[in-house]
Amino acid sequence: MLSRSVSSATRTRRAPAAARRALAAAGRRPTRSAAALYLVLAIAFVAPSLLPGQSLSASDYLWSAAPWTAAKPAGVSGLGSNYEQADAVLQFQPFLQYARAHVPDVPLWNPHQMGGRPFVANSQSALFSPFSWPALVLPFWWSLGVVGVLKLFCAALGAHLLARALGMGVPGRLLAGLVYGFGLYFVAWLSWPLSSVWAWLPWLLLCVHAVVHRRGAPPVAALALVVALQFLGGHPESSFHVLAAGSFFALLALSRAAPGTRGRAIGRLAAGLVAGSALAAVALLPFLELLSLSGDLGNREGRTGGSLAPSTLIAYFMPEYWGRPSQVQTLAFSFAKAYYAGALPLMLAIWAVVARRSRERVAIAAGGAVAIAVVVGLPGIFQLVTAVPGFDHAYNQRLIIVGLLALALLAGWGLEDLPAGGRPARALLAGAAALWLLPIVVVVVRLDAGAGALGDALAVAWTFATPERAGAATVVPLAAAWVWAVFAGAAVALLASRGRLSRTAFVALALVLVAADLLRAGVGLNPAIPVAHAEQPVTPALARLQAARPARFVGLAPEVGVQALAPNVAMRYGLYDARGYDFPIERRYNRLWRSQVADRYEGFAPPTITAVTTPGALRMMGLLGVADILQAPEEPPLRGLEMTYEGPDARLYANPFALPRAWVVAGQRTVPGEAAQLAAIADPGFDARRLAVVDEPLPGLADGPAAPGGSAAIVAYAPDRVELRASAPGRGLVVLSDLHFPGWRATVDGRDAPIERVDYLLRGVLVDPGEHRIVMEYRPWSWRAGWIVSLAAALGLLLLVMWKGARRWPGRSSVR
Repeated sequence: MLSRSVSSATRTRRAPAAARRALAAAGRRPTRSAAALYLVLAIAFVAPSLLPGQSLSASDYLWSAAPWTAAKPAGVSGLGSNYEQADAVLQFQPFLQYARAHVPDVPLWNPHQMGGRPFVANSQSALFSPFSWPALVLPFWWSLGVVGVLKLFCAALGAHLLARALGMGVPGRLLAGLVYGFGLYFVAWLSWPLSSVWAWLPWLLLCVHAVVHRRGAPPVAALALVVALQFLGGHPESSFHVLAAGSFFALLALSRAAPGTRGRAIGRLAAGLVAGSALAAVALLPFLELLSLSGDLGNREGRTGGSLAPSTLIAYFMPEYWGRPSQVQTLAFSFAKAYYAGALPLMLAIWAVVARRSRERVAIAAGGAVAIAVVVGLPGIFQLVTAVPGFDHAYNQRLIIVGLLALALLAGWGLEDLPAGGRPARALLAGAAALWLLPIVVVVVRLDAGAGALGDALAVAWTFATPERAGAATVVPLAAAWVWAVFAGAAVALLASRGRLSRTAFVALALVLVAADLLRAGVGLNPAIPVAHAEQPVTPALARLQAARPARFVGLAPEVGVQALAPNVAMRYGLYDARGYDFPIERRYNRLWRSQVADRYEGFAPPTITAVTTPGALRMMGLLGVADILQAPEEPPLRGLEMTYEGPDARLYANPFALPRAWVVAGQRTVPGEAAQLAAIADPGFDARRLAVVDEPLPGLADGPAAPGGSAAIVAYAPDRVELRASAPGRGLVVLSDLHFPGWRATVDGRDAPIERVDYLLRGVLVDPGEHRIVMEYRPWSWRAGWIVSLAAALGLLLLVMWKGARRWPGRSSVR
């Protein structure tokens, strides 16, 4: 036990009393003490957001765009508290608010984006993740801080338990959990669903270790639960990376298993993976259905997510080398380069590989190194990894999370390797000193800075001064060097004093130093802002759009700046936006928007995030019921369009090609094939009120254009249910300008009726002459099958564990 490792009473008396008592308690109840430590640190990381009236959100970003720019509060500057968290503001928070508004019902369809699309199936809604539940039941803006605490705590405790399973003592476990849970890459992505998946990575490896080395049902059930939880986290790409890391770790664990037991261990691993996938079927099956019908795989065909420059590796030493998004940056999107895990952990991780090259250490170091090599595009390794199916379609820069976990475990081993008494090895001190000084020398020499710049950088680093933008290219990296000089210097000094400190005192000081280092680097990336700044009001322009519902609209992007009412934000106000930023995108909608409406389309970004006002684009948007176009008031007025509103918040224009959201048509034109149908509706001469483009002839409709076939109106418009009233003098086709998607069912006057795909991607229902009530309801097979499979899997695993009897969870192993 740790309390027994103190070499003498004299050294024990040197330890600070509080640290001695805390670590003695940790020695007696290490897991409980670690959990308490991580919980306290998690709360400290987000503490300001847990105060009344505060929120862990960068939603003040929205004040920088129409229709709220003119009403920006005095306390909001620039692009808000952290503009790099725009995705969380524009995607994930609106998804949570939408789900919250419908609890306890599960909204399966989202009519507020892209002509309507599945909601649960997008995965990023993460409706079933435990990390989403606080936002569904607690006061929303305050709940975001609670979610942050839960993620940090879960990640840190999982890494601690994994380190225990790998044979580390209490000091190494505490450090491993601290580094992984509070390392900068995890903290920087805290508001994304990515971290909802990454939080389960160490738990997955822990369960893999348990399944390989322990027989029985409980480890398999635990593995299944963790597999399900990471799937439910809301980011399939991260799930792929996590499961890939789990597969690599399984090979490592199997290499330690007795040859005669490996076959059964592989069977147990497969059973856990299959059972976990079944547990998550409630979200997995809808997602897989949408993915199979999307254009995302085709959009990414032959592409990789690219890589970051090797120069970004300096972020392992200086996380603010390019600045902070809350101050001044010289290179955008610092989150992608948030590699930092602390000065002392970096030194200890390198020492762990040098001091003792066990199979586990070498494998984990190699896995982390490969992950980092892929991130920075190291020739050979990058091409080899991205040739593997799955990696060839992914943003593999996010593999740095695997590198963070590897570094955390190695740092724990490195701390364990320090001798119980006496001075550390000269090689360790020499290496640590070189690691401390070399980055500083490189920065100073490269910048060739004078005394004035060094003084300004010192003020930025340690007196909270804001760098001037004119000299930021020099002052910002120098400030980062000052910060590194202090923390890395403190780490070297602590290592050098090892022989004069008791083990208890040394470990306590090491943990305090690392916690302070990571707190300084990570606090502020997830800003706490007043709730009054997080919420934006309904302006006159928004009120006009609300009055026009269920008509759709689009907002325009300026040449420089933030889009007017950016995609997805309309969900907060009950508006219907033809744009959308959400994956996967239904294949036909993707093709229509990319070919007819989007003005730019690069990389993996969805084409539906922007819109233009060319005649062809206006016609296509008009077919989708887009009646209004929103523009920022500071932009030059649009020519050739009728302005229907102008105010300090925005301008609104009428789309001259806008169709009603529902109409009746009596004529048809048969056009086989998707490409030909898209070309037909894009033809300037196409009149959707007189002619429907269909794949096969529909009975009773005229062949060719016909006079308007009657009238139709939307009576009720809910997420999973639409009710229409229609009147037709003869046989007609009622068209609703919503996306045609499997799972929608229709009744006409209470009798089942098929929904036809018309005009390339819209819904249509045939009616006879007269007045009719049409009801469309979304009841997809994937949802029904998903919850049934999930429920059956949960009951099956519960019965299996009860039948086999509980077995003791694996404790500390002898693996070092």
